[in-house]
Amino acid sequence: MIKQLLSCAAVAALSFSVNAETLNLSLENLNSGWDSSYDKDTKTITFDGAWKGCGWWLGNADYSKYDEVVVEFEPVEFDVQLVVEYNGDPKPAASDAMAPAGKDKVIVELNPEYKNDVMQIYIQNSAAGTLTLKAAYIQNAEVFDPTASVLLWEGEQALDWWEHAVKIPVSDFKAAKIQVGDELAITYTLPTDGGSLKLQLLESSWSQHILPGFENVEGYQKEYGTVYFGQSGTFKMPLIEADVTDLTDAAANQSLMLVGDNFTVTKVEILRQQSGVENIIAEADANAPVNVYNIAGQQVRANVLPAEATEGLAPGFYIVGNKKVLVK
Repeated sequence: MIKQLLSCAAVAALSFSVNAETLNLSLENLNSGWDSSYDKDTKTITFDGAWKGCGWWLGNADYSKYDEVVVEFEPVEFDVQLVVEYNGDPKPAASDAMAPAGKDKVIVELNPEYKNDVMQIYIQNSAAGTLTLKAAYIQNAEVFDPTASVLLWEGEQALDWWEHAVKIPVSDFKAAKIQVGDELAITYTLPTDGGSLKLQLLESSWSQHILPGFENVEGYQKEYGTVYFGQSGTFKMPLIEADVTDLTDAAANQSLMLVGDNFTVTKVEILRQQSGVENIIAEADANAPVNVYNIAGQQVRANVLPAEATEGLAPGFYIVGNKKVLVK
C-alpha cells in the first residue's frame, strides 16, 4: 500500500554480512521513503503522519535463497506494517504483514514466485510518531513442526472493547500453518462476577465480523456477539474450515481481535489436533460411558452412553469423552 514510489538510491544499503541462513539489511542508511526521516545514530524513524513510509530501495535484488523478511523494533503504541514489493509486468502484488501496537517484531513471507526480483522493502505506521529499529534481516524460515503448539500472544491485557483489545495479525496465523481441528486456546482471568468475550476479524476495510466458529460456542449471544464466562480458566475452540480461511486471508483481514468486558487475557496459543494414535485409544471402547463438557470446560453430563451424549444439547462444540463434537 505505497503512497508514492520510493526514491531510487544506491543498493549499497545492504550489509553483506551473509551466512547460510541470514542476510542483514543495513540500519546505517534507510535510503528512501516519504513523509518520514531516519536518524542512523539512534536507529529511529520519525513518521510525520499515518501510513508514511521508510525503507530500503533495492532495485532488483535476488532473495531466492531466503524465505522471509524480519524487522525488530522497540514496542510502540501504533501498528507497524512491513511491505515487500517486487518487479514484474504486470506488477505482482506486494507481500505485507502487520504487527499490532505493543509488538516488537514483524515478519513478511516472501512470495516464492517473485522473490528473485525484489524492488523495495519499507516500513509503514498507523499513526504519527517514532519507531526505533533493533534489527532488520532476510532469513530462511524455521523448520515447521506440525505437532508443536504455537504461542501467539502472552501478557496481561484487560479487555475494554476496541480501545484495549488484543490484536493478533492474520500473518501470525498464516505463519503457524493452522488447520481445521487445531484449537484456539485463550487463557484468561475474571472478577468474581464473570466477564464476556468476543472474537472478531478486523477486515482490511476496517469493518469487523465475528469469527465463524465462535458463533457455534455454547452460550453465544447473537445480539451482542459475545460469550459469558463465570470463572477464570482456558477457553479452547476447535477451528472450523471458515475460521482457517478467515485467519489466513491477509488480503481480506488484518487481525483477530479479542474484545470484551471484565475479561483479562494472559495467553493466546494454537494447540494442534490430536494424533491418530490418541484418537484410536479414545475410540477403543465405543460403548463405554462418557462425560460431556462444554467448550468452557464445564461438565454438562456425566456417565452417559456415547449414542445419547449429545441428545437435546444446544448447538455448539462439546467434548464427549476424548473427542470434540459439533452439535448443529
